Amino acid sequence: MPMSYYYMNYIWPPTNTYCVWWTWCEFSLNGIGLFLMAWISIERHLIIFHSHTMLQTRWKKWTFHFIPIVFCLIWAPLLFFILVVLSPLCTTLWDFNLFLCGFPCYYAEKFLNQFDFIFNLFLPVMIIILSNVALVIRVIYQKMSRQQAINWRRHRKMVLQLWIVSSLYMGFWLPVTITLFIQITILPSFMTDQLEAMQFAAYFIPLLLP
Repeated sequence: MPMSYYYMNYIWPPTNTYCVWWTWCEFSLNGIGLFLMAWISIERHLIIFHSHTMLQTRWKKWTFHFIPIVFCLIWAPLLFFILVVLSPLCTTLWDFNLFLCGFPCYYAEKFLNQFDFIFNLFLPVMIIILSNVALVIRVIYQKMSRQQAINWRRHRKMVLQLWIVSSLYMGFWLPVTITLFIQITILPSFMTDQLEAMQFAAYFIPLLLP
C-alpha cells in the first residue's frame, strides 16, 4: 500500500473503503508491534530475574504471560475499528493525494487525539526505552555482584536479541514520538514536512529484525 502510493504519488484505488481499510490496518499493526515490544521488554525482567516465582503456577502464567499478550493483540485493532471504521463521532473526508489518505477525523477531537498519542505511542515507546535501560543496569549490577544466582550463559543470547530488536523500535519510533509530542504541546507546525518520512521509516523495522 505505501509502496503503491510512493510509486504513483496518489492513492489507488481512490475509494473511501480502501482508505478506511488502509488506515485501520496501518494503525492496528503499528499498535500491535509497539505494545508487544513494550510487554516483551517488561517480561524479560520476569523471565531473567523472577522466573522461579512468577511463572511457576498456571494463574501466574496467565496473568504475566498470556493475558498481556492477548491485550497487545486485540487492543489496537479493536480501538481503531471503533475510531476509524465505525467512526461514530465524525465523518472523515479522505484526500486521495495524501499519504494514508490524510488523517481520520478523530484527530480533530483534542481528547481522542491526545489519548491516542499518549496511550498508543508515547507510553509503549517510553516503556521500551526504560525497560531496556533498566535491564542493562540490572545485568551489569548482577554480574558485578558476588552473589550470581542467575545463569548468565543461559540468558545472554536472549538479552542481546532483545536489545537489538528494541533498539530498532527506539531508533525508528523515538523521532516520531518526539516530533508529535512537540506538535501537540508546543508548536503544531513543527517538522510537518519531515513527519511523513519519519512515519515511513517504521516500515524498515520488520525488514531489519534478526
